[in-house]
Amino acid sequence: MAGLRSWLRGRPGREFTMRGRRDRGAGACGLAGRTRRDRGSSAIELAILAPMLLAMIWLTIQYALYYQGRQVALAAAQLGARVASQDADAVPGWAGLADQSAENYYQGLGTRVLGPHISAVAAASGPGQVRVTVTGQAASIMFGLNLTIHATAGGPIDCFRPDLNGGQQCQN
Repeated sequence: MAGLRSWLRGRPGREFTMRGRRDRGAGACGLAGRTRRDRGSSAIELAILAPMLLAMIWLTIQYALYYQGRQVALAAAQLGARVASQDADAVPGWAGLADQSAENYYQGLGTRVLGPHISAVAAASGPGQVRVTVTGQAASIMFGLNLTIHATAGGPIDCFRPDLNGGQQCQN
């Protein structure tokens, strides 16, 4: 048996202990290609790559919050533009009503992707046209990152034309 052990010790990769078990040494985890100077390299790789991976995850989440904020601002602006379009011909305070309806829509959603409050501004954008612009601050998970979101929606002024005597012309 002693001769067999000495013969096996001479062959690389076939080291045996006195109990007859294979001594795996540095390659105990199946990492036969690693040497002593490679010890700890996984920890260093993790220390370098982990912050980059976390930054990519945070940026992805931040983009999703920004995108959702844009969609919410656009929906509020579209509702305000719809009110402005319907009321601009007949109601004297149509701009205030459009602003208030866009802001109330945002408050009714129960979300805070644009901060606690938004500002909506309704205005005439040309002959027979109205528009509503909604502005808010996007929610941020990145320190010091302030993103302002603007969304504008508009359309033609709607007017009621009764079917009497060939109808009436719209004033705007």
